[in-house]
Amino acid sequence: MQPLKFKPIFMERIWGGDVLKTKYGFNVPDGKKIGELWCISDNKTAVSEVDGGIYDGVKLSVLANKHGDELYGEGKSYDRFPLLIKIIDANDKLSVQVHPDDDYAYYHENGDIGKTEMWYIIDAKPGATLICGLKEGTTKEQFKSLLEKESLEDCLNEIEVRRGDVVYIPSGMVHAIGEGILICEIQQNSDLTYRVYDYNRVDDNGNKRELHIDKALDVIDFNLKSDKIVPEYKNISGGSIANVVQSKYFKTDVIHVESTVDMETNGTFNTLVMVEGEGKILYEDGEVDLKSGESLLIPAEIGKYTVTGNCIIIRSYV
Repeated sequence: MQPLKFKPIFMERIWGGDVLKTKYGFNVPDGKKIGELWCISDNKTAVSEVDGGIYDGVKLSVLANKHGDELYGEGKSYDRFPLLIKIIDANDKLSVQVHPDDDYAYYHENGDIGKTEMWYIIDAKPGATLICGLKEGTTKEQFKSLLEKESLEDCLNEIEVRRGDVVYIPSGMVHAIGEGILICEIQQNSDLTYRVYDYNRVDDNGNKRELHIDKALDVIDFNLKSDKIVPEYKNISGGSIANVVQSKYFKTDVIHVESTVDMETNGTFNTLVMVEGEGKILYEDGEVDLKSGESLLIPAEIGKYTVTGNCIIIRSYV
């Protein structure tokens, strides 16, 4: 197999902006609020199609079914590609929300899976903030009371973030992205979101978005809160690397490439998101150009590969 690029999937959102066009040069529809770029997806909402090469136009789901051992690694299998990779442009603040865990999703969402995720802050305006959990001591009763009074902000754990920070969001944690933040999101392959509070916003037709308060109250862990992770980089030949997330769902590294960095799949697929700069991915049978905003899926069977250039890459794998 060869490294796989995919056609971009754009998602219009009430809080979206135009950074995907202005920063990364994507050809997005004029006048549309594009909040999310789904880089790599095998989700029932949208499935990625290969862009170029011998598998051009083939859906990721089809490719995985036909070439599971080559893609995932010998003897490994998944019902669907296990990760969903996004770039999020939060021109306005997102709703306050929470995601269920695997057990709750299985029993209450027709056998679906839960959603644990992480965020790498590609860029953020000065003073930009995220909500990551609840203030210490917040009870379910207090939460419900503040929700009824439309004063939920009083119990939310808000943190300031800047470019290069990382935040880990396990299922059950109340969270929200603030305005003026560009994020690379790595998550379980689930599109389950329970909105708790949406600041009484309305869409272009004057309609409020649906809330899912009962289900949210079922799954919120009122003891969960998080702070930002400031990556600790260690020098490697040709650059530096920080291991920022080690979870049972995925592992993620941030890699600063300054010249040439050698990598290896180690028997599993690798996903690469080029968040800054540009470069080339070299492998035994060829090379692939990669520029800012683009992503690549490296099949397990590729083994050793090399990244050259001056860039920042988010690498994830299971």
